[in-house]
Amino acid sequence: MLTIYPESELYQDILRGAWVEESEVEKYKEVKVLIENLNIPVTFAALGASNAFQLYGILPQDRDKLLTTIDKIISDVGEDILRGYRKNLPHL
Repeated sequence: MLTIYPESELYQDILRGAWVEESEVEKYKEVKVLIENLNIPVTFAALGASNAFQLYGILPQDRDKLLTTIDKIISDVGEDILRGYRKNLPHL
C-alpha cells in the first residue's frame, strides 16, 4: 500500500492534479490480480502498518486462502473503513 507524504514530489503532483491515488479497494484488487498471476513459488507478505489487514502466504499452496481473504476485505469491509484506517494511523 502506498503512503504519500506531504513533503514528497508525488504529493506535489497530486496537488497539481497530475496524479490521482487509487482507492483503497482498488489497491486490494491490484494485490488480488498479482496473487492470481504469480506462477512461481514465492512467499507473499503484506505485513506493513499501512495495511489494514495483514496478508501472508506461500504460493502457490496458499493462493486460494489469500484470494478468499482479499475478496472478503473488498466485499465486507469496503472503502470507507479501509480509508478511515489509513487516515487514522498516527505515524502516516
